[in-house]
Amino acid sequence: MDKKIQKLLENYEIQKKDYQNFIKSDVWNKILNKSFYDLDIEKLKNFFSNDLSDGIANPGIFTLKATKEKFFELCEKYEKNKILESLVEEKNNIGNYKNFYSYQGKIVTNADIDNIHFYFQLERYFKKDKNIILEIGGGWGGLARIISKNFKCTYILIDLPEINLISSYYLTSHYPNKKFLFYSEFKKDDKINLSDFDFVILPPLSSINNIKYDFCINIRSMMEMNEDSIKQYFKEIQSNLSENGYFLNVNRYFSSDNKYNFYFYKFPYDKKWKIVKSETSWLQKNIHLLLTKRTKENFHEIENLFKKLEIFTTNRLKYKKNIYYRIKIFIKNLFK
Repeated sequence: MDKKIQKLLENYEIQKKDYQNFIKSDVWNKILNKSFYDLDIEKLKNFFSNDLSDGIANPGIFTLKATKEKFFELCEKYEKNKILESLVEEKNNIGNYKNFYSYQGKIVTNADIDNIHFYFQLERYFKKDKNIILEIGGGWGGLARIISKNFKCTYILIDLPEINLISSYYLTSHYPNKKFLFYSEFKKDDKINLSDFDFVILPPLSSINNIKYDFCINIRSMMEMNEDSIKQYFKEIQSNLSENGYFLNVNRYFSSDNKYNFYFYKFPYDKKWKIVKSETSWLQKNIHLLLTKRTKENFHEIENLFKKLEIFTTNRLKYKKNIYYRIKIFIKNLFK
């Protein structure tokens, strides 16, 4: 067995053992129980072309036509050469992605397009010297790969043990010469200096001490958590984000496909935030993008925004219950 993969699998088993009682959403329980029960090396190596990518990349959902159209919309929005620099070459197809749009020898997927868009939204705010970045729910590491390619950083990824196995394989394959800290080593010494590493990949509830983040990121995963988990992550962010550090929160206006039924306007921000950017996410009408900057002073910007979002969300929910909206969606699905 490949020594690298053996180490990753051993680390995965340690995480799974320590976090076997960790609360996962109903959605993730169903996905992971189905996809990881027959895990082996070949399945891991080909995770993009089997059900290991369910819930994190979902390559089978988007047609090549839709991906192509979205890609050229991205090219109209940003500089094409910079977009191409952020894409993976076909000859370096880690995870064996099969259903992708090919452009100038590069792999183009719906998930790549989203990650490149989010990267361009953030790049101006990263420091020129080293950045300490925390991404909660970073999936297979698509955004982490792009940011780490362009900026010097310690990139901390927090996700479920199963997802961490995939991101560990993906990122070590792309960056074999970078320095990684995995849970198995972290567990032996939780006072280890995380900033000595390029990537730190840990499961939820890991006790991260003695480090200040420059940037925190959550993209489309907090709505899958229960309220206690959300509060715990906000406590971590608001306690350990540096003054003038940034937090990118990209999540649905409301969740209705799990038992938690959470709302964006209920996220527990305190008052020490300035709003940098607040808008409906690009090509995603049900998702809000909120970029904020940490301050010493108290402000009412978040409070005022959330009052507006509460009204917006209430009206949107009423609209979605309207019979005309349901007929519209029914007809739209007929012609997919």
